[in-house]
Amino acid sequence: MRLRFNIFNLFGVGVVAAFLAIVLVHSNLVESTEDAMERSSRFDVAWVGAGGRLEAYALQKSLARYAVTKSSSDAQQVQLFTDIVTGRFGIFASPTFEEFLDSKASRRDRLAEAQVRFERMVPELRSIEEVSDKRISVLISEFETVLRAIDRVGAEAHSESVNHADAIRRELHEKQSLQKWLATTLFVLIALLLGLAAIQNYFLGRAGKRAMRAARDFSYLAHHDNLTGLPNRMAFNVEFEKVVERLRRPGAGRVAVFAVDLDEFKAVNDRYGHATGDALLKQATLRMSQTCATFENSIMTARLGGDEFVVMMSVPDDDVGAILDQAEALRKALSVPYDIDGTTLAVNASVGVEISAPDRDPSNLLIGADIALSQAKASGKNRVLLFNPSMHDAFIRQALIQSELDNAIENDEITPHYQIKVDVGTGRVVGAEVLARWTHPTLGPVSPAEFTKIAEQSGQIVPLGRKVLEKACRDALSFPWEMGIAVNLSVVQFVRDDLVRTVREVLDETGFPAHRLTLEVTESLMISETDRAVEILSQFRKMGISVALDDFGTGYSALSYLRTFEWDELKIDRSFVKELETDERAGSIVGSIVSMAHQLGIKVTAEGAETPRQIEILRDAGSDTIQGYHFGRPVPFSVFPAAVLQAVAAAARLERHRVPHQSANLSGKVARLH
Repeated sequence: MRLRFNIFNLFGVGVVAAFLAIVLVHSNLVESTEDAMERSSRFDVAWVGAGGRLEAYALQKSLARYAVTKSSSDAQQVQLFTDIVTGRFGIFASPTFEEFLDSKASRRDRLAEAQVRFERMVPELRSIEEVSDKRISVLISEFETVLRAIDRVGAEAHSESVNHADAIRRELHEKQSLQKWLATTLFVLIALLLGLAAIQNYFLGRAGKRAMRAARDFSYLAHHDNLTGLPNRMAFNVEFEKVVERLRRPGAGRVAVFAVDLDEFKAVNDRYGHATGDALLKQATLRMSQTCATFENSIMTARLGGDEFVVMMSVPDDDVGAILDQAEALRKALSVPYDIDGTTLAVNASVGVEISAPDRDPSNLLIGADIALSQAKASGKNRVLLFNPSMHDAFIRQALIQSELDNAIENDEITPHYQIKVDVGTGRVVGAEVLARWTHPTLGPVSPAEFTKIAEQSGQIVPLGRKVLEKACRDALSFPWEMGIAVNLSVVQFVRDDLVRTVREVLDETGFPAHRLTLEVTESLMISETDRAVEILSQFRKMGISVALDDFGTGYSALSYLRTFEWDELKIDRSFVKELETDERAGSIVGSIVSMAHQLGIKVTAEGAETPRQIEILRDAGSDTIQGYHFGRPVPFSVFPAAVLQAVAAAARLERHRVPHQSANLSGKVARLH
């Protein structure tokens, strides 16, 4: 036995020596192959020669065209390509190209003669407009000689470069063939070494143990998310199939599935980077795991991908209310602000809940939870929503709208409508708010609140916003010069870095004056993106664009927003205007808002005015402009002129009712507007 092992040892030493020899040879081959690859990737003289030929032909073409047209633009082309060809002779002097020229004496002489001839022509070419027709003909003839020399050298450079590349390819092919042979030999030697190891029972036992550990590790990695450590989609599917099979048996009880999603997670990734997004997911996972650990009926918590999580729970005693309470507890835990590397992130969560029922297929539990989650996000986010069968139709509708939104944007099916703003002091129409409208071929009119939410969730709000802004600017060019337009911006647009550039490009492309454009933002934007919003809005004001704070008073109001930024306009939310005739407190609040805004130098617009009495109260409170159905609903561009006349007439009627003896003066104002 000892002799046998000595023989195996000697054989093993021989195999190892052969292995090392092959490794050394292979390393040398790799080095020489890399050298060949480096030589093949060096500066190719063919590009230099080809560039010279193209530029010389361009100069000849420009010179010939100028001889015919005598136009200043053609003269500029001659001067431009004269400078380019002059620069090309400088490139010809590069070490690599000179090496190519020196490989054949006639090349350098031919190119040098062409350069001397061309340099004599340069002064006249650069002042071609001062050269006589006769002299131009001579220059064209002389340049033919220069062109032939450059063309000849460029063609030879191309031919020689191709031959050089072919030689390198052959060399690489030979080295690669040898490398393949060495690799094959190497694999044979490795197999021999493995065979020797297999004879050793001791080593075989150790290898078996290592293999078992590796298999366990692989199984864990295959069924767990590598970022959060939670079970992944594969593990969830395995457990879910078991639960579904159990639910199909009589008396199996009920199971609930939570579909959990972090609101605005994509915005965090876009704004702060994926490293911050990953850290956020880890903290959210920890909170989710800790919260679910307190639920005695918890079955599994898994991450399906991105910020999508799923929780399975049994439903004890058929208590649906208790399940919804647990879902709400989970949502609250996930909605507490996160501290990541010193940055506080206010990220909420939405939860869709589906609970199994005897009359529904349990295999659709996850689908139902996903639909409920989608509805929760579509209806405002940061909430828990229980699935019911009626949601399925809404989900199909949402999916249809999202799938066709791109085509609707591309084909201009979503068009801007314009709602008039009236100056209450003069009765003049001073502008209009731009509102997107979409009439779907089969669904009919789609609410802006519906398709804009879907566009924000899918990121389609960015191309939609640009299209609406561009179309509105082109339309408004035909409005009277004193009329401006107001366009709304969403939080999703502010997350991107190209918002200012997009607005500037639209103004440049359409020619619409910046001072006639107002951009409206909501207080929710100022809450979530205060510093960024102030920075971007300040850039808009430097461009001459006005900025308005929209929906003021909807529940987020804070006077600090008015102090943080110099607003041009403040828009009072329609909820206050609606209650002006029935609630004296609403009138007091409106009056206070107007007074405060005027003291800060901010104009005030009231939205949603529908009755003469509301308008009278707003006018007495000092509101500068009013927007509402009384003066007109949002209308397409084609009927906007008629809508303006109707609004002026409505304002005139209000004025006559208020001060009868001023009717003649107001009629004069209407006539001037016409």
